[in-house]
Amino acid sequence: MKFTVNSSDLQRVLSKIGGVIPSKSTMPMLENMLFDVINDRLTVTATDLEISLTAWLEVKGYEDGRIAIPAKRLIDTVRALADSPMTIFAEPTTHKVTITTSNGQYGLTGESAKEFPPAPEFQSTTEFTMESVTLRRIIHQTAFAVSTDELRPAMMGVLLQAKGSELRVVSTDGHRLVKLALNIPQGASLKRDIIVPAKALHLVGRSLEGGNSTISISDTHVKFGFDSTVLVSRLIDETYPNYDSVIPRDNDKTMTVNRNAILASLRRVALYASATTHQVRFAADGSALTIMAQDIDFGGEAKETIECEYIGDRLEIGFNSNYIVDILSHLESDQASFKFSTPTRAGVIAPAAPHQGEDVLMLVMPVRLNA
Repeated sequence: MKFTVNSSDLQRVLSKIGGVIPSKSTMPMLENMLFDVINDRLTVTATDLEISLTAWLEVKGYEDGRIAIPAKRLIDTVRALADSPMTIFAEPTTHKVTITTSNGQYGLTGESAKEFPPAPEFQSTTEFTMESVTLRRIIHQTAFAVSTDELRPAMMGVLLQAKGSELRVVSTDGHRLVKLALNIPQGASLKRDIIVPAKALHLVGRSLEGGNSTISISDTHVKFGFDSTVLVSRLIDETYPNYDSVIPRDNDKTMTVNRNAILASLRRVALYASATTHQVRFAADGSALTIMAQDIDFGGEAKETIECEYIGDRLEIGFNSNYIVDILSHLESDQASFKFSTPTRAGVIAPAAPHQGEDVLMLVMPVRLNA
């Protein structure tokens, strides 16, 4: 195998692919990327056996061939190179890989492509397209709230569920919950709920550019096709918890506040919160929201007051500041709308002006106030 490519073009592809490579694996081959050159096209594939990501680009091909190349060293090498043409040559019998640039040469040892895990078989049962900007927004607003608890595998993914004429996208970690509803894209006839691993969605969101994305679903996998990239991920075969039952319907206290103002204030005040509970206290009354934190162990405290529009009886409620900051950071609106009930009931946060055709709800559980 031999081809010439611009280093910046290859780096752009490797940066997409690299996120799939597992940091630790009992299967050394997974620490490699599969390079496949046919004519003037290079295809690069990486997999962790659950997710397979493939991207391709046009190159100047001299010899067709396939080889698995150690991912980390290759990525680090290409990242360190100046933006200039580079030639990669792989000897088919010894698997010796040589990278040649205008002022240097680098050698590493690859592996036989025959040992690289094959791509999973995929037979689509549903396929539809979506604007990439919409898909990126959906991922941005939901994937952050998934659980990292391997004992609750269903909550480590994002639920896609068809309800009537709307598509619901849901994520939760037990402390916070996001539900996004939008009109079902044409052709998206979901016959069952599916759970997509958060890692797969993060990889898609990081790689999306403009245009449209194609989403295909089989009995066991989901496939995202966009630009010159295809990602195939195994679905999480679990039952998602009944999220609808925890969403409060009677929160009658409402507050509207500038998202950037409350976010900046929270980040400052949270510096003085307990390192264990990260608790901040909201006190809302009339046109003022007071945000307070106290660290009893080290004697620190902070308080700020910002403008808001609050309707309801005076309320004091506590939250984990990390969860509130996370939610507000992923809320795409200048104004944030809060709905409260009592200090022990979940609060609901939503954009004051959601995107047309979309309904976003973010729920966060309160924490017990310190005396």
